[in-house]
Amino acid sequence: MKRLILINVLLFLLSGCESKKDVNKDEGISLSKAMGETSDSSFSKAFEKRRFIFPDDHGAHPDFRTEWWYFTGNLTSEDGKKFGYQFTVFRTALTGIPKERTSAWSSDQIYMSHFTVTDISGDKFYFDERFSRNGNGLAGAQINPFKVWLEDWQIVQSGNDVKFDLPVIEIKAKTDNAEIDFLLESAKPIVLQGDSGLSRKGSQPGNASYYYSYTKLKTDGKIRINGKEFVVSGFSWMDREWSTSALSEDQKGWDWFALQLDDNTEIMYYQLRKQDGSADKFSKGIIVFPNGDTRLLINEEVALSVTDFWESPGRTKYPSGWRLKMPSENIDLVVKPVVRDQLLDVSIKYWEGSVEINGTAGAKQVSGRGYVELTGY
Repeated sequence: MKRLILINVLLFLLSGCESKKDVNKDEGISLSKAMGETSDSSFSKAFEKRRFIFPDDHGAHPDFRTEWWYFTGNLTSEDGKKFGYQFTVFRTALTGIPKERTSAWSSDQIYMSHFTVTDISGDKFYFDERFSRNGNGLAGAQINPFKVWLEDWQIVQSGNDVKFDLPVIEIKAKTDNAEIDFLLESAKPIVLQGDSGLSRKGSQPGNASYYYSYTKLKTDGKIRINGKEFVVSGFSWMDREWSTSALSEDQKGWDWFALQLDDNTEIMYYQLRKQDGSADKFSKGIIVFPNGDTRLLINEEVALSVTDFWESPGRTKYPSGWRLKMPSENIDLVVKPVVRDQLLDVSIKYWEGSVEINGTAGAKQVSGRGYVELTGY
């Protein structure tokens, strides 16, 4: 019953879901509906390239329907234990034109957050979800100082240092089983995804997002698992994206890879999947070289194949191993989950977790760590 109540509440919160047919009682809210076209013409859309302005664009864009601040990372403790984490804050607008409100509790903006910790050494995965309106200060985003929050789950500017247009930030989140408290500082310049930050997802006008990343954030702090504290360090990845419609009717979901190699190269690639399971031509990615230079990767340059599968307790089959080849860069990688069950059984169910990487880049052997997201299964 609790699950059904949550789904019905989220039907109201997520403006992309317009009827009960968009929800399955076992699978939750349909991703393609939540991320698809909307009939509400009050929202702005990503029609053309824009000039990014900082720090403003680190904040909210309430005239767009959907937005997120997305962090993933892989860390190692002082005694050699390995961990992964994800912390995401989503913003969804109920209308693109703010309405006059007479109550501090009223709001046009809904915030939702997902928090996970993967205890790699312990083969455990912890996850939780929260959501709230931004009325009365329960959740929100601001620029000066930079802060994005949902109650006490927070992304907060720490001090006045700014690296590559991003302030040093602190991430804090806590559940009954897991807690994180990290400081993140960018070690590489901002990466504009797609065409100078305009990431087209389909052929329809406006079926696109504004999308930028910080692909290497030096990360230090603490993780607590069931009351036991670990001092950790490593690297995180930040994705910032906002849009009004991102998926076409013939697109079901995506497989997204954020890979950090030990030669100081990063690779992002997302493969959009059509309803028949085939790769969409709008799939794309980027390679970030050690000096910070970047190059767009189009779909034809990447050969992605599944090498293994994992079946969830609900009998859904997810890919659970991949080979990713980029002949144009002479790169051949094998990617494997560090824990097979990293399924977020939340409102919009998806698999997202820490992975390990081995392979070759040119004539060199490389390894690394990263994150993979699987949606629409």
